[in-house]
Amino acid sequence: MTAKENNKSGSINRRIVLQSGAALGLLSMTRPIWAQTVSEPVVLITGTSTGFGRLMAEGFAKNGARVIATMRDLNGKNAAAAQELRSLAGFATPIEVVEIDVLSDESVAAGVARAMESAGRIDIVVSNAGIVVPGPVELQPPMAFVSNIDTNLGGALRLYRAVVPHMRAQGSGTIIQMSSALGRAIDPMLGGYCASKLAVEAAADALGYEVAASNIEVAVAQPAGAYPTQLQANAIRYWERMLTTLNETDRVKLKTYAPHIEAMLTDLAPDTALDPREVSDAVIALAATKFGTRPGRLTVGPYRDGIDPVNAAHEQLQNDMISHNRIADLLMLK
Repeated sequence: MTAKENNKSGSINRRIVLQSGAALGLLSMTRPIWAQTVSEPVVLITGTSTGFGRLMAEGFAKNGARVIATMRDLNGKNAAAAQELRSLAGFATPIEVVEIDVLSDESVAAGVARAMESAGRIDIVVSNAGIVVPGPVELQPPMAFVSNIDTNLGGALRLYRAVVPHMRAQGSGTIIQMSSALGRAIDPMLGGYCASKLAVEAAADALGYEVAASNIEVAVAQPAGAYPTQLQANAIRYWERMLTTLNETDRVKLKTYAPHIEAMLTDLAPDTALDPREVSDAVIALAATKFGTRPGRLTVGPYRDGIDPVNAAHEQLQNDMISHNRIADLLMLK
């Protein structure tokens, strides 16, 4: 049976998406049994100064991984956050903090090189750094809109370029891309953010196909709820900063969007009933899943029931399309 015939019979490739509900059963584990070839996998995480990244750094370390936590501006505004991570005790290996600014090719390359020099390998990468710059599409200066894309998509692409060669050389690797339910559903007043998440999911999917033959898996995690992190406060700060750049014509248009803006600011309030550790725990469990059985997507949060059917329909379409693609022969499980 050829690869394409096998695909058509239902065994598509190592990126087959399991139902998100089944994957969430992984969260019942109290301590992951790492599926990698080493007992202490090396995990590199971007955007660890606050939020999901900060929680993941601590969570991976507690579960026996060697963590390289990265953030920008180590000697400036993030100096305290970096020191706090370094000072956390009780782990087999202390958390190492490395500077990476995902907006800079040079910074990403240098940070990954330093991680490789220190640890000798990178088994798992969590591409987590991200921002929200909100506002009406009509009013956002192009640079404000694109800043979502340059950080959320461009930062991920820079990271992929830096880590994939090392994973290929060592013979295996796992990349987990943090996205959002808004990579599937569009939220007015967050057009730039939604565009960036739609784009980064497409890039992660394409990368997953392309590196499968190198024994590298790519998965996407989609928080589906307004988990309380620094993201919302930063979004309001970016919005206020953008207002100062508007010209007189656009300031007049603000009146038209007054009710939209009011709704946006209300919706940017975090849901304090949600625990962001749900997301960090889910990502850790996803990383620990046996290679070849890891779901290509995992949605976590109160809006999961609405997003899962969209993911399932998308996956069905993708599997059908790939079954007719010449690349299918490269995607079979080894």
